[in-house]
Amino acid sequence: MLKTARPAPSDVGPVAARILHTLRDDPEYGRLVDTCGSYNEDWTCTAGTLTIDQWDIADDAEPLIEEALRALALKAAVYELTDDEEAAELPIARPVDEVLHAALAQRTLTERMAQRCRIQIVHMTDTETAGPAYETGDYTTACYAKAWGQEPPARYWIGAEEHARRVKVLDARLQEIGIRDLGHRHAITFN
Repeated sequence: MLKTARPAPSDVGPVAARILHTLRDDPEYGRLVDTCGSYNEDWTCTAGTLTIDQWDIADDAEPLIEEALRALALKAAVYELTDDEEAAELPIARPVDEVLHAALAQRTLTERMAQRCRIQIVHMTDTETAGPAYETGDYTTACYAKAWGQEPPARYWIGAEEHARRVKVLDARLQEIGIRDLGHRHAITFN
């Protein structure tokens, strides 16, 4: 149970839209997008982007970076309205969250942008995993729709139940070539 109630999606939406607009207007926004895109070799997490149907980094990088920045704006909006880090840690679809990590890996850049834009970037693993996982139609979806006038693209915003099914498919396929536990162990020798 959250200590602070999350604000209504109708309150979060306009704040998130303003935050994303402010980030896009920042003089280093293009650099952030470019550096996230060039960091893409580190994106491929078997439980993240690989769960996207027919994933192709050449086609999916730009829209997925956009979704990650929208997720960041939503979280920053809830934080701005509540001043509560736990309330601001919204459930985010795993592929989007993976690329959000790539954006946050550009630490000095995101810190400068956050300071200029007067926003607080919120992302903590301990609170991220404490709440329910992202599901289509949840609070995050409602806030997204209020911010950008549409629901998140289902290609990237995969609900937890469907995500779990896809992970099982991947895990079974990977085990066929000796990779176990989604890449945390393998039986491959390099002789």
